[in-house]
Amino acid sequence: MPFSRRNALQLALAAWARAADQAHQHQSPPTSLNPYSFRFFASAEAATLSRYAAVLIPPSPRSGGAAAAHVERYIDFVLASAPPSLQRSWRNGLARFARQPDAFALLSRLAPREFAPRSRDEHFFVLLKSAVTTAFYTSEEGILKELGYQGMGFLREFPGDPGQPFTVPPGYKPLLRARS
Repeated sequence: MPFSRRNALQLALAAWARAADQAHQHQSPPTSLNPYSFRFFASAEAATLSRYAAVLIPPSPRSGGAAAAHVERYIDFVLASAPPSLQRSWRNGLARFARQPDAFALLSRLAPREFAPRSRDEHFFVLLKSAVTTAFYTSEEGILKELGYQGMGFLREFPGDPGQPFTVPPGYKPLLRARS
């Protein structure tokens, strides 16, 4: 089977997932008492990543977006223990993106090819978007503020419409049978 760009992207995304799992198993994230110092990114790379992340997930009425979630810290945390090939992909991709003056224009040009990337920049866009969304939606800013997740709580009553009594639809058959 010939090696294609699609295979390369799949390998990069799989490496990202493995690196994220490994980072969570072997290291502890910084606390607010211990300010974050980048382990992988240089300050210019972190600034480039922050600029593009802010375009991908801008502030909303519910949250401060990627900037408030500090997604660059999470991505740095994961990449610090990632395979060298994935680290090279990030360094090269951020270097190319840093040369672009308009982040929004570049991402707008790359986004239509997200599901069939061809160029190096299109492949890096997929990797960048995946990492930024993972970082944001696993942060307090994303999961609590943006999505409003309240955790695994117990509801004593369903907060639905109190005027409508619940009735079983006609012909309803439960998927699970009661034990006899």
